[in-house]
Amino acid sequence: MTHQKKLIIFTRYPEPGTTKTRLIGALGAYGAAELHRQMAETAVGVARELSASTGIAIEIQFAGGDDSRMRQWLGNDMEYVGQIGMDLGERMDNAFNAGFNQGCDRIVLIGSDCPELTADILEEAFKALDHHPVVLGPATDGGYYLIGLKKRLLNIFQDIPWGTENVLKETCKALSSIEVSCVLLEQLSDVDTPEDLHIWEETQGAWNNNSLSVIIPALNESAQIQAAIQSARKGFPLEVIVVDGGSGDDTVQVASKAGATVIQSPRGRAVQMNAGAGISRGCYLLFLHADTRLPDGYPVHIRKILNDSAIGGAFRFGIAQPFSGRRLVEWMTNFRARHFLMPYGDQAIFIRRQDFIEMGGYKPMPIMEDYEFIRRLRRKGRIVIADATVLTSGRRWFWLGVLRTTLINQLVIAGYHCGVAPEKLGKFYRNAKNWQLRC
Repeated sequence: MTHQKKLIIFTRYPEPGTTKTRLIGALGAYGAAELHRQMAETAVGVARELSASTGIAIEIQFAGGDDSRMRQWLGNDMEYVGQIGMDLGERMDNAFNAGFNQGCDRIVLIGSDCPELTADILEEAFKALDHHPVVLGPATDGGYYLIGLKKRLLNIFQDIPWGTENVLKETCKALSSIEVSCVLLEQLSDVDTPEDLHIWEETQGAWNNNSLSVIIPALNESAQIQAAIQSARKGFPLEVIVVDGGSGDDTVQVASKAGATVIQSPRGRAVQMNAGAGISRGCYLLFLHADTRLPDGYPVHIRKILNDSAIGGAFRFGIAQPFSGRRLVEWMTNFRARHFLMPYGDQAIFIRRQDFIEMGGYKPMPIMEDYEFIRRLRRKGRIVIADATVLTSGRRWFWLGVLRTTLINQLVIAGYHCGVAPEKLGKFYRNAKNWQLRC
């Protein structure tokens, strides 16, 4: 007799704010959604491995998104069905019922948050159903990462305290009450809370190797963004992430075409950089302004500095276009950075991902976010300026002149130290620039 077998994967479209909500406090909304995306893709990869060797059909039951977006994300080689039901138990019961109505007599259902799950374990689950009516994969948190049935069983998903450490225990009680036996697979771990993140890191290794994520906040930078991305990609980083703050020009299209991962975020350089860090996967983070170009071989400097016990660093400062007073501006900036350990954001600040998370990222300030961040960073450890130069655009000095630009900057810094609210400083800075441009 030929058995019709199906593997069902429960997952959710990775929408920031609605995905892996218990991890948002640690990773941010974008980071939690990105982690879910990676885990779901890993689970689907394991399922495809099983299907290739056994011919078992795969069905994705999803929440959020729609059929088109799910297919665009995970591919067209699987069946997609929206989850139906008020709670997890009702959704699982409906999923099994639909599968049995289609003629299946062996169904295994898994989630997408167990990175320890392998194709061999899935195959073991289907083999167990040849001799048992139910198979369960116990999770270390008291739930289960897998359940398999060979026929529909009434009421086994009712009155289960989902999301608690008693899920497996109560499920076994429900099976016992209807005199149905089950077999247990090996115990594995889910990733649901910040305390579980090490499980993903240990099984995948994506966040604890010598990898680099370059994060570029952008707003109406279509003329600059391609060159910034190209300078970053020359170092072969793990990823280049452009965080767009609602551009009205072609920034998003140009960045995507240049090979960057592009996400949207509320406007504000600090907020945008935090959003980029939230979805990043690198061990090291480099924050690059859209009008700044990185030197050749820049990752070597970053790894050397951060592997030598420094807490963070930045590059020497250079201005791309010549103008009267350019050398003075460069000298003053580099003197401040080296002797006072106060590099600014246009010097491409870099830091270990873990340290950035522990610091809470950039404060969501409308101005001075890099200044405030570096002051906190100095209190944590040593800051080193790399022996290589980034080149930033001279446009602000062209627009306002060297003396006026320097004066405005120093007034903003003085106001910050005098306790003036960042919102007022931001308004002053914008008004000062606009007034100078009208003169």
